[in-house]
Amino acid sequence: MKKAFTLVELLVVIAIMGILTMITVSQFQTAKRKANDVARKGDLNAVAKALQMYYTDYSVMPEMDNVAGGQIAVGGVTKAWGAEFNDASGYVYMKTLPRENNDALPAYCYKTDANKKFYALFAMLENGVDSQCDRNNDGMADVTYRCGGNLYCFAYVSPNTSLNTDGSFK
Repeated sequence: MKKAFTLVELLVVIAIMGILTMITVSQFQTAKRKANDVARKGDLNAVAKALQMYYTDYSVMPEMDNVAGGQIAVGGVTKAWGAEFNDASGYVYMKTLPRENNDALPAYCYKTDANKKFYALFAMLENGVDSQCDRNNDGMADVTYRCGGNLYCFAYVSPNTSLNTDGSFK
């Protein structure tokens, strides 16, 4: 008599493999969102360093272009996300300003105060349970910052100030 697997045994094995595949795919998606958020935070950190260098040279932050949706402007020239950040004399502070890679999320946003002494950079994170995005630990992103007409949950702020929950400077 031949030994073989029964139909029930095969169905159980297929079901277990399907469950393991679903778990693996969901964990991969979570890891991908977290990695994208790490990249966003790194991008804003790099822009913050470029802004600090600009401030060191000119004792003011670059202008904020509200018409273009929270972009950096130098001498009336808007520096689009993805373009070079330089001054009027051509000194390059950042070869390429980073830009948001996820079309479903709003573009990064730059804001400065009226005296151009402080700055804030904003991004919307994909991982809503990130500790810097979910401040009350309810599993949902706390969208509290407004910049350039969009809402954001993450802000990178100049070291000499802080933000109110609406995104205005304290």
